[in-house]
Amino acid sequence: MNKRASGLIAEQRAAERLEGEGYRIIERNVKVAGVEVDIIAADGRTLVFVEVKSSTYYRTRPSDHLTEEQMRRYVRAAKAYIRDHSLYGVPVRFDVVEVTDEDVTVLKGAFDSSTKR
Repeated sequence: MNKRASGLIAEQRAAERLEGEGYRIIERNVKVAGVEVDIIAADGRTLVFVEVKSSTYYRTRPSDHLTEEQMRRYVRAAKAYIRDHSLYGVPVRFDVVEVTDEDVTVLKGAFDSSTKR
């Protein structure tokens, strides 16, 4: 299976887990301010930008591969999305969903706009 196909499967598994936890999926694989955001969802009144990380390598967690630059891009995309949709004042959170062969784990508030790694 190629990387794109396995990525799509991981994103589908992540979306299903999020929906199972009560999130409402708003958009998937949307390009905002030049950044592809895997999932934009609502968790109650909170707008959530979700980065999906998958791995079959068992020695590290998929989220360990999230770089500071990726976090900065997600923050930039969130600001643009909020501006473009006039969602000022809406609470925002950045989650990461880790997808492995064995499990799907949601890391709520995995980073924020001031995160430095």
